[in-house]
Amino acid sequence: MTQATPNVTTRFDRLAKVLLIGAFLTFPVAMALGNVLAILCLVAILLSVNLRSQWRKVIQLPSSRAMLLLFLLILVGTSYTSAPGSTALVHLSKYAKLLVGLFFVSVLFDARTRLYCLYAFMAAMVFILVSAYCGIFVPLPWSVSQQTGWGVDHTVVGDYITQSVMMTFFVLSCLALMWKFKTPWARIVLGILAGLGMVSITHMSWGRTGVVLLFSCLLVFGLTAVVGKKRIWVAVAVIALLGLVAASSPLVMEKLRLGWHEVQTHESNKFNSMGHRLFNYKSALTIIQKSPLLGTGTGSFETEACHLNASPAECKLFGWHPHNQYLFFLVENGVLGGLLFVALIASLFYAAKHRTTPDKCLLLGFATMLAADSMVNSPLFSSRESHFFVLMMALLVAGPVIEQPNQQPPQHTP
Repeated sequence: MTQATPNVTTRFDRLAKVLLIGAFLTFPVAMALGNVLAILCLVAILLSVNLRSQWRKVIQLPSSRAMLLLFLLILVGTSYTSAPGSTALVHLSKYAKLLVGLFFVSVLFDARTRLYCLYAFMAAMVFILVSAYCGIFVPLPWSVSQQTGWGVDHTVVGDYITQSVMMTFFVLSCLALMWKFKTPWARIVLGILAGLGMVSITHMSWGRTGVVLLFSCLLVFGLTAVVGKKRIWVAVAVIALLGLVAASSPLVMEKLRLGWHEVQTHESNKFNSMGHRLFNYKSALTIIQKSPLLGTGTGSFETEACHLNASPAECKLFGWHPHNQYLFFLVENGVLGGLLFVALIASLFYAAKHRTTPDKCLLLGFATMLAADSMVNSPLFSSRESHFFVLMMALLVAGPVIEQPNQQPPQHTP
């Protein structure tokens, strides 16, 4: 029996790694299956006797501490919320991914597992990318968008915002992996995939968020990859590329014109994209004034927003989330909630200081994505987006992915 225990433990460890790789492979295209694999992975982790020693390493990471403290604050927020208990539990279950992500970090301390998880995610994104381009010629039964032709939306999974968010990280991953692979053919393939991914965001997706995230991340990536006066040329190149995209993409130009029109008319029309967001921001700021220190409790945004919208239809439309993660935490969890979320993002930027160039570029790009996306969406609350951000956060804070040392990184290195 004494010899069997280590074998059983090893099996659970291996099973957790396989299941987590499977979760990274499936969640972009089949979220329900990804959920099942993630839950099974969590069970395998909990059954491993190595959990206690691994947890000590997890909690030493600044990003892990921020994730844990933020979840605990959200948990405390359920005790004084103005929302019904069922609503508070829904919100708590969504943010529970922050806690689950910490358990995944314990598995991702293994360098090979980190790399395989990234490859698995990229394989799923290649499927989405190929499907999007095939959709130009023929509608695919599994694609959300059934439109054909060029210059129209070709969303394959979820919604165009989520797909653009994931595709942006796919582009960054391709660029970062060009450091790892030295053979010309591998770099050519990665470059082509990155280019196709960019075009799918700028010319084949109906939405402004993806374009903003893509060029923000490309700018951060480029400025990190080079030093000295070369950074000026990188900035010029990114701006020139943005101009080229704007000139060549009817979707981008139409989105910009429509967005500006919606901003100008938001007082009279709050039901379009920008009008909806601006109305939500005003509502959130009004609610924050009621209880700025503690907030109105986890899940309370819907209840409080409905007090500002007498119509049941408008209550449902404007009460789900405020399209801004910073304001979301400030409303429900007060100043401390907002500060902890900012601290979480800051910890990701801090963690990048300890990485070599490709991993630094990848982590800084990811942190930029989370910071920017949180200004116009609620990425830790929305289902598929929160899957993406929590899983990738766990992957990146656990250690370097692209250039992995022979030994594990020091425990104090986030």
